[in-house]
Formats: sequence, structure tokens, C-alpha cells
Amino acid sequence: MFVPISETSDKKPSSTQGSTLVVPAVSIGNAPQLAVDLLINTLQMLRIGVIDSPLLTPISGSAGYDHLGSQARSLPLEVYQTNDAKWTVLQQRSPPLPKHHRKFASELLQYIKSGGFSRVVVLASSDAALRTDELIDGSQIRTLSVNCLDEELAARLKGLSLGELNADGRGGSMSRGADGLKLTLKRLHSAGVTRPLIELCEQAGIPTFAMVSFVNEGDNVPDAIALANAANAVLGVAAESEVSQWRPPQSWQWLMPSTVPDELF
Repeated sequence: MFVPISETSDKKPSSTQGSTLVVPAVSIGNAPQLAVDLLINTLQMLRIGVIDSPLLTPISGSAGYDHLGSQARSLPLEVYQTNDAKWTVLQQRSPPLPKHHRKFASELLQYIKSGGFSRVVVLASSDAALRTDELIDGSQIRTLSVNCLDEELAARLKGLSLGELNADGRGGSMSRGADGLKLTLKRLHSAGVTRPLIELCEQAGIPTFAMVSFVNEGDNVPDAIALANAANAVLGVAAESEVSQWRPPQSWQWLMPSTVPDELF
């Protein structure tokens, strides 16, 4: 259930009608969450609400971004938006409960439908050690388009060296349709809710674009920066001048800490 929050002085309700929804799947290395951290903190996106779901592991922490007030709390699933409302970005801080990924994907689908979003962009990561042979060479960020690929997006993709997730290794693509999509999504491992969400969006006829980064567990900051750069280059969330220098939130100091935060005790 979406719970609106107004953290601006004008208290005007935010609209998601026609907005593009960016969903970072909780997956290996947390590269999607870290990439979204860069987008939200650098662009100082407004927090417009949270999605309250009993299917997520409950958490609570201090403010996740530098521009939020000190009283703000980090919650399992938060909703942010750019000032022009063209982009709505989720930040998911905890995974679904075991064996509840498809049910949680169904909850997300209901939010997508009720919010009137024009399209969905899924950012995900997958275990690089389990790549198939044809995915080893070339870019380690692959793309997948479901239900449509608009001309502007296609033009931007053409100018980048990103490969397709459904490449068959012979210069072509795997078969289209539901069966081809299932074969493609079977290539993903440790990718969280990515598979069921894309399948449900395909069945519902929702335009969906996915970017998958193949990573190993460890220091995944470089993977996150690469994914954020690729996502912005393809989607055009912000002008290059705005993101020429990504601004990570202060919370990143605890990604690979040399000491243990006192707040844990």
C-alpha cells in the first residue's frame, strides 16, 4: 500500500500519472540500490511516500540522503521523484521474505497500475560467475525491452556499447514472446524480484525496460557507478552537467568500514 509523504513546504500532493518508474531489484552486490543512491542524492529527489508491504523484511534507520531532514527515517521501500515528476524512483532497502518474491512482484504491479506510470525501468544485477558463454564477452551491462522500445530510447541504445540480454551468441536474438522471455530470464541468477516482475509486466502489457549488470559480491561501488552512468546515458534522467560528478550519500562511508558504527550498540 502506498502511503504519501509530503516533505516540502508547499505540501502539494505529487502525481505519478505518466511518470517513468525506476525499480532497483535487491540483487547480488546491491549494485542497483547503490546506483539509485547516486541518482537520488545527486539530483536531490523529493521523497513523496513509502510503500508499506508485509512481504518485506522490516527495517528502520537514519536518513539515507544528505538533503533529507535529520528526522527522516530510512524504511524498507521508499518512493522518490524528480521536481518535474517525469521520473519516480523506488529505493528498496530490504529484500522480500523467503519464497515471497512473486507475491511481492504482484504488489509492485498493482502499484504500477494504480499509479498510472507510462513505463517501468528495472535495474538489476546478476551473478557474473553463472553467466552463459555468450554473455562473457562484451559489455557486462545488458538490456532487455518488453512490450515496446520507443524511438528515443532505441536511438540512445544504438550509440552505446551495451549488449542485449537475449542475444543468442550468433549475432541474433532469442525467440520473442512469453517462451523466449522465460528463456532469457533464466539467465539471471541472484537477481531478486527481477524475473517475476518482468514476467508480470509483460503479461499486463506494460512497457518495461531492464538493465542488468553482471557482478561479483564484494566492493560493488564501481559496478554501481557504471550502472548509474549507463542508466542515465540511456534514459536521460539528468543532464550530463548534473551528473558529471556523482555525489554519493554519507551513508556510503559504512559500505566498507574500517570501524563499527557506535549506533549499532
